[in-house]
Amino acid sequence: MATAIQPTVRDKFSVSSSIAADVWHPKENSKAFEWWYFDALSEDGRDAVVIIFIDNFIFSPRYNADNRKHFKLADRFRRKKNLVCQKCYPALAFTYYRDGKPKYRAINEFAPEEFSAGKDVPSCRLGNNEFRLDSAPYGSGYMLSIDAKLRNNRTLKANFEWLSIESDFLPDKPFDATEAHNWNLAVSRADVTGRITVSDAAKNALDTVHFRGTGYHDHNLDNRWLPETVAVWQWGRAHFHDATAVFYRYKEFGEQATTKLFTVGSNQLQDRDAIYEEANFARDKFGIKYPQRLTFLTEDGARLRVKQTKIIDASFFYLRFLSEMTLTLRDGKPRQTVGITEFLNPKALRYKWLDWLTNMRIGRNGKGSFLP
Repeated sequence: MATAIQPTVRDKFSVSSSIAADVWHPKENSKAFEWWYFDALSEDGRDAVVIIFIDNFIFSPRYNADNRKHFKLADRFRRKKNLVCQKCYPALAFTYYRDGKPKYRAINEFAPEEFSAGKDVPSCRLGNNEFRLDSAPYGSGYMLSIDAKLRNNRTLKANFEWLSIESDFLPDKPFDATEAHNWNLAVSRADVTGRITVSDAAKNALDTVHFRGTGYHDHNLDNRWLPETVAVWQWGRAHFHDATAVFYRYKEFGEQATTKLFTVGSNQLQDRDAIYEEANFARDKFGIKYPQRLTFLTEDGARLRVKQTKIIDASFFYLRFLSEMTLTLRDGKPRQTVGITEFLNPKALRYKWLDWLTNMRIGRNGKGSFLP
């Protein structure tokens, strides 16, 4: 049976679309986190890439252990010493999917001194991994260079260009870096090309992948510990022939949910509050209960239907899907395609007993993870 929730607009959720605001925001608060997210689907729909640069890894057992027991004392100490990012846990998450399954996954955590990021120009470096805003004669966008450690002593190197097609819709609206959750839809659509090379411990090439597709890039920031703050977080996007649709549903404990449907067409961003319906609940192998059917409906008649039936990645606290998505705008014509959606239920991050399982999927100290 479906449930319907009326839309609400909450001050704690701040939306922007600004390349200027896509920079790093230094924080003294050990709970605070910030990440830059990139994803793309290939032209034939068989391949997907997700890349995330993170200044304080919200899934890290070390980050969560600090915040479970010691974060109040640690924050007080850091304020007195005027230190910034001395106790952070930066990380890179890279996944390449083939036919709906992760073929190469690297979650690499770094020491604080291996992290740097631009405060004036969008950029971030994690060890030998980097992204930066750049321009070329054929366009401008983000250049990504990846040097990640896989399990079994393998290395993955990749270079990508995320050339902006539609971006920067609210260039003068900055992040409100207070106690709000800030979301920056920096690039709604990008032309993505790249090459991935996987090598063994002796640097012998094992595989080479050439990628071309359509991509997306956003940026999140919050000064609070995620398991204390967020009850449920659902997000997704899809690129249609004449529009891009992005939905965002964000609910904090004890608060009404913020539900948004964004559409981009003719280089214009439409920001709408949405009525939300969910149905056909299921559980994944880790026990997360999630809706397989989502509907977002706006006052002006825009509607997005989502079928979350193909789980491509999972853990105890998040799910990632390849989802069938149908968008109907004022012209009444339904558009259909496949997009990436995610479901985050961070409550399990409070549980210490899960740390050892999570840790086995994280590579550290220049080594890959134990589990894929």
